[in-house]
Amino acid sequence: MKHLAFATALVMGMVACTAPDPAGTPVRQPISDTALWSFDTAARSLRVASCPAGSAVIEPTAMAFAVDPIDLNDSGASPLLPDSVLFVGGWHLTSTNVNFGGLSGIETLPDGDLLTVSDIGAFVWIGLSDDQPDGTGKLAYMLGPDGTQLSGKSDGDAEGLALRDGLALVSFEHNHRVEAFDLANCGAAARAAQVAHLPYDVSGRAIDDNQGAEALSILADGTIRFGLESFGSGASPVGTVLATGEGVLTGDRAANPRGYSLVGFDETTDTTGQPVTVTLYRSYDPIRGNRNIVTWSTSDVHIELKRPMTVDNFEGIAAEILDADTMRIWLISDNNFSDRQQTLLYAFDVDSRTE
Repeated sequence: MKHLAFATALVMGMVACTAPDPAGTPVRQPISDTALWSFDTAARSLRVASCPAGSAVIEPTAMAFAVDPIDLNDSGASPLLPDSVLFVGGWHLTSTNVNFGGLSGIETLPDGDLLTVSDIGAFVWIGLSDDQPDGTGKLAYMLGPDGTQLSGKSDGDAEGLALRDGLALVSFEHNHRVEAFDLANCGAAARAAQVAHLPYDVSGRAIDDNQGAEALSILADGTIRFGLESFGSGASPVGTVLATGEGVLTGDRAANPRGYSLVGFDETTDTTGQPVTVTLYRSYDPIRGNRNIVTWSTSDVHIELKRPMTVDNFEGIAAEILDADTMRIWLISDNNFSDRQQTLLYAFDVDSRTE
């Protein structure tokens, strides 16, 4: 890309020597090596690549869920939920569709439903009514740039999800990258449009296939933030994406609690315009089972989920501002397509008046 930009500038300079540019004609500047990727700048070209002119819109496949309410079982928990946090509800989701499961990233949709990604390379919509899943949903398999279905762990291991204006950005492990899908205009026919190649090493040490960018978000200014699940025994490295399409680690680290890995974060803005980041950490061992910690950037308060609470492999987190005093946090668990695990959807409301 740098060579192309340089060659373009050189040709433009040669033309300028023979004939002056018409008055008012803007001169395109080469992309700086340090310029950050911007949603506002990149969105149009991503939509064109993901949903080429003449593409037929394909509706995702309808999918029904069985919805069973889940008790948090927090009466004997230590610590208890903070006073400023309300457990709105929890639900165990199942489907007769064998391809339902493996849900990682999650986002809220303008119509009130939820969008998730599965690590088999699929989008899964979860319908909501009266603040709870209503048993309706949809599924669409992700397509590569050539329009063929992504297949196998190497290409289809979707983990992180960020959504803006109907354009879904997805981070993948194994083949570490971020790709965009224009769901708003093409639906299930949306093709993967390359956003960024992500790092394969940290200071020369290789990133394991399953230690890639589990966390992905678009910040209020339109830049990208991604976070590796873990690296060694230290805190999770965090990175950004340059305008050149290169994902780089910034040197920042997530505030992992000891023994926990970063598995998700999301960005929102409260009613005063203040940005809020919610973050999900996960830990597991055979003795204590699954454990999670949820934090948000505007407070030192946090949610800790562990036995005897009903906990599973929560990997996805999304936040939405309900009103000036309340932020809702959604969690989704990855059942790994295992009979020993469940797909759980949890909702918590945080009362910001006590923050």
